[in-house]
Amino acid sequence: MNRESNARFGLSDTLMLAAVVMWGINFILVKIALRELSPAGFNGLRILLTAALFLLLLAVSGRGFGIQKGDIGKLFVIGVVGNAVYQVLFIRAMSLTTASNTSLILSLSPVFVVLLGVLLRVERIHWAAWAGIAISLGGLYLVITRQNGGLHFSAASFKGDLAIFGGTMIWAAYTVMSKPFLERISPLQFSTITMGFGALFYVPLTAKDIGRIPWKAVSPQAWTALILSAFFGLILGYLIWYYSVKKVGNAKTAIYSTLTPVFTVVFASIFLREKIHGFQIAGALIIFAGVYMTRAGYKFFHKAGSDP
Repeated sequence: MNRESNARFGLSDTLMLAAVVMWGINFILVKIALRELSPAGFNGLRILLTAALFLLLLAVSGRGFGIQKGDIGKLFVIGVVGNAVYQVLFIRAMSLTTASNTSLILSLSPVFVVLLGVLLRVERIHWAAWAGIAISLGGLYLVITRQNGGLHFSAASFKGDLAIFGGTMIWAAYTVMSKPFLERISPLQFSTITMGFGALFYVPLTAKDIGRIPWKAVSPQAWTALILSAFFGLILGYLIWYYSVKKVGNAKTAIYSTLTPVFTVVFASIFLREKIHGFQIAGALIIFAGVYMTRAGYKFFHKAGSDP
């Protein structure tokens, strides 16, 4: 793909901005649903619903799975690790560490995505992208440390921090490993296959929690939050994420994830009446600057014919 056209902001950027807005709302939806549902019960139902809707969308599209026999084993491993092991680690972390610690560690995913991409020679990264990631992480610190009483590292939270760190590494590997497959199959096909394999392993792990749900006692608001979380947070979010990976690459997609905490703060102030601090506004502006540097900053330093 031509690098100069790759530098221009286009449909993939617009869609990724929409995705991070949806993920910002998704955190609020999850909070609403967890008032009445257990974390494992909620997530088990959400993954099951997501896998079923992906299958329905693929059937309506008229496309098959579109995979070669030699790819089934690889996609199976990617799906189970990326959608089952990751979910187990994420839910465990949520119960053992603080939301601020979780947000900050998850936001390191662009760093791991870039490192893995370079190590596996999936893509080359200009130094301006590294600078943009560093700038975004600085902004993230300002945004996140003003939430929930700031960061707290202790022996009690160490297991949770370690779990979300492992989950972040898995998400980065899941993203990088998707790139070769997305050159042969569509984001819908890839998401359907990997989510399906993940659900086969994850849903049975949460079966007891799903069975304990007091179905009649759960409010329509909680059910609505669960359905919207599945549709916007996972289905549309995954389709946009992998469309962007396919079009502009891993690093220029992953950097947008640093904006999710910004929109989470905004929507928490609207729907949960949480206060926005001046440092968070400054941090948000810094993150936007970092995203721009990662996404297109190298064009200011690029000379025709030079390497990235």
